[in-house]
Amino acid sequence: MTAVRRRPAMLAAGTAALAVFAGCTHVALSERAEPVGTRGYRLAPPKSVGPFKAEYLYGDTYVGVVDCAGAPSDADCYIGATEVGGIGIAPRDANRIIAGATGTGANYWGREPRMKGRYFFFRGLQGNVPHPEKALRAMLRSIHRKEQEPFRDTGVKWDGPARPVSFPGYEGAVMWCREGGELSKAVDSGTVTRDPVARCVWADHSTVVATESDSSVTELVELTRELHRTARVRK
Repeated sequence: MTAVRRRPAMLAAGTAALAVFAGCTHVALSERAEPVGTRGYRLAPPKSVGPFKAEYLYGDTYVGVVDCAGAPSDADCYIGATEVGGIGIAPRDANRIIAGATGTGANYWGREPRMKGRYFFFRGLQGNVPHPEKALRAMLRSIHRKEQEPFRDTGVKWDGPARPVSFPGYEGAVMWCREGGELSKAVDSGTVTRDPVARCVWADHSTVVATESDSSVTELVELTRELHRTARVRK
């Protein structure tokens, strides 16, 4: 599985901005009389998200099928059995989030000179999600227990726990985000720098997705909303 590299040190731009986003809405969506349905969708990673271009797109991997490890029937199944679920979610843990889940994801990198070295990635599960918030909490617990790649917190200091973020216009959809910084120390001078890191998780009635970027939470919320609009396609 392609490793996700973190970007070079950059100064953190501001502190947690979740309170700002708690009250933000997209006018076009909030004005709808009825929320858009979220049942019957699957994930198809787009080739780009915002200023980020895909470096690696994962195919659908049946991460929830533990028996796959005994006799892999195809390439995706083999990857899922040998590389911690292929997309980085162990089969048994995936089943705690969505029963019989199929997983996918993508790694993205900045495509403009000013974005060089910056990253955005997501890992997601798809299937039937009767209770989106319950599934979202299960995904957060999975990441917190370090059961997923590439969501590792080594060297990251979070400003607080994940908090709900406004996600209007979609049936049953919820999103929680958190913001922090990755600390690094210069060998020669001993200077400690803090690079921004933000993480979000959304859940609706057919998808549960975690995203991360070396950006402010404000930026990541917008990227995650865009991904929700572009990566979900009808089955």
